[in-house]
Amino acid sequence: MFRRHDLVAIAVVAFGVLAITAGCGVSQTSTTLSPDTAFYGSSVYVSPPDGQSTLAVAKIDEIKRVSGVSTAFTVYRFDATSGAVELSGAASTDSIVASDPSEAAWSGLKTQYAQGHAIEADSSSEVVLGGVIAKELSKSVGDAIDLPLHPTGGTASHAFNVVGILELTGTGPDRFAYVNITDGQMLLKDNLPAGQRDLVDVTTVATGIDVYAKAGTSIAELDKIADQINKQVSGVKAVRPSQLLATIKR
Repeated sequence: MFRRHDLVAIAVVAFGVLAITAGCGVSQTSTTLSPDTAFYGSSVYVSPPDGQSTLAVAKIDEIKRVSGVSTAFTVYRFDATSGAVELSGAASTDSIVASDPSEAAWSGLKTQYAQGHAIEADSSSEVVLGGVIAKELSKSVGDAIDLPLHPTGGTASHAFNVVGILELTGTGPDRFAYVNITDGQMLLKDNLPAGQRDLVDVTTVATGIDVYAKAGTSIAELDKIADQINKQVSGVKAVRPSQLLATIKR
């Protein structure tokens, strides 16, 4: 089945804006780790199984029963240009990210605002931009922006108001456009075939789940948690954080 922290996330899209993230967080602080390690190496990213674009939100309950898991959050992520669902855990393009505001407290990478403020939890049509995507699009707080930028495949563009710009972090959030989780669900609905848009409850599915362990958990231990999720929970694909970091370093 198909599935307004990544820009929320486009950690995402972080609301407190995941403040933001598409997501990650555990152990050491970002002052002792590289930005990539702090962001991608402090959580387990869980995607839909191969060949699917969404997973059931109810999977969170099963994931929380896995040994070592402290909490988990749904995330919605899309390509900022086309609006297509993104399943990769590591950002390679500008992305729209939507997630739960409380995820920010778990993130290993703490973001700061160059302008403006976080998205209000009950707002809609607001966006926080990472430093790189804001510069690319020449956007400042108070500007309007249509997202996705150039929708394809039946997706639609929606008007958002820029309420915040993040300081540069040197990693994923620089390229994220973070929106509220309800806006993320709206964008997900746009991705459904026209005949299914009124039949699928998009609040029951997500494009991914960010999983966190207790503070101090190492990447090696998070890798083991990812392996255990794959063994214990059907219909999901947990990605080892070490694998995400390896793709970034190539």
